[in-house]
Amino acid sequence: MIWYKFHVGDYVNKTSHISDAEDLTYRRMLDLYYISEKPLSLNIETVAIQVQMDVDTVESVIDEFFVRADDGYHNYNCDNAIAKYTAQVANNIELGLKARGKPKPHKNPKLAAVLRAPRLKIKLKAQARG
Repeated sequence: MIWYKFHVGDYVNKTSHISDAEDLTYRRMLDLYYISEKPLSLNIETVAIQVQMDVDTVESVIDEFFVRADDGYHNYNCDNAIAKYTAQVANNIELGLKARGKPKPHKNPKLAAVLRAPRLKIKLKAQARG
């Protein structure tokens, strides 16, 4: 994702108690999450390098705003926004291909894989009806 909604009021309510360094770290971690469209690495040192902040600050932010899972550190809001974005992109592509009449393979392999996923197509058809 190159763009995401940022709700200033929600952010301020959640972060008004943290230090400036933690605030900057959290924003950079959110940006990294959205850009990569996947959870943050389980290796905290790697995350610290990616966001150019110290390990202690990164660890503090992860402990408060992220949940550890097998595939990395997750943020509920990020996961929801990415899922909605991916579904919308797939729907837009599907509608665009239908409008042109002749389907063409998509240049982005990640989105092509999403379009080939049968469960996503079923969801999109159900959403179009509702």
